Amino acid sequence: MRAYLLDTSAIRWAPCRKLAEKAQEHELLASPFAFWEIASHLGDPEDFGRIKANLVKFRHVELLQESTAEAEREIALAPVDIENSLEAPDVIYAMLAALDKSNSVDQLYMCRIRDSNGAVREIDGCVSRIQDIRMTGKRQFREFIAKVIKLLQTRRVVLDTPRAFHDGTLDLTNGWWIQVKPRSDGSDESYRKLIKRGYFFYAYVLRRAAYYAEPNARTFDENDFEDAMQLLHLTIDAEVTVVSSDDGLRTCLQETVQTLNGLNDDWYWTSVQVCDTGSFLSA
Repeated sequence: MRAYLLDTSAIRWAPCRKLAEKAQEHELLASPFAFWEIASHLGDPEDFGRIKANLVKFRHVELLQESTAEAEREIALAPVDIENSLEAPDVIYAMLAALDKSNSVDQLYMCRIRDSNGAVREIDGCVSRIQDIRMTGKRQFREFIAKVIKLLQTRRVVLDTPRAFHDGTLDLTNGWWIQVKPRSDGSDESYRKLIKRGYFFYAYVLRRAAYYAEPNARTFDENDFEDAMQLLHLTIDAEVTVVSSDDGLRTCLQETVQTLNGLNDDWYWTSVQVCDTGSFLSA
């Protein structure tokens, strides 16, 4: 059965009733980054009702594990001591239960939940912690894209053909392999798993950098980090359709799929698809 990975924009755009209906027909997935991107606005003045309405939609989707940890488990890397308990699905489901009983952000912030390590946490502390994680992630991601932009602007990398985009994506993915290889078994199988897991993430990085490297391009989109982290859930051989209301993300994915399937190489052939939220809901 084909699964559907809904990004943050799709969750926001889709009516709760329609999501509930679709969940009876299909496997609906979402990244914890989508939940926390919306939850980070809980403290916005006079906005609690709207944010709560968007968050309760996550009851109709299966929340995935934090994407980096999920990827590293698949590649069987030796674990490192990273604080990721707040991104665990059970923490989010516990927060949804608390949210259901709350009529204001003050009431919600008085609630306590138990994280995946068994520790009791106050919800306002969780939101603050996630905001810090997101801000750090956004800064590091922006710095990474800036380095790629420099390579493009100095023409050390030239993206003039689909094959050039493919080769550039592999170069970036190989950079990830260099970082994690000491924690792997170093086998060809682990390397191939990493390529399949990282390809869409790094293709997004490269294509966004190419966009920003153009003269008169707009400044960084604040949602780039969350979009990229959600794409880290994808593998080349996944039977998944990404649902998004973001034109830029859909274009990037469509171009990446075309590049992969234009290689005439069965190993890179992908069944990943992308559609807009309206088409998904009306199908």
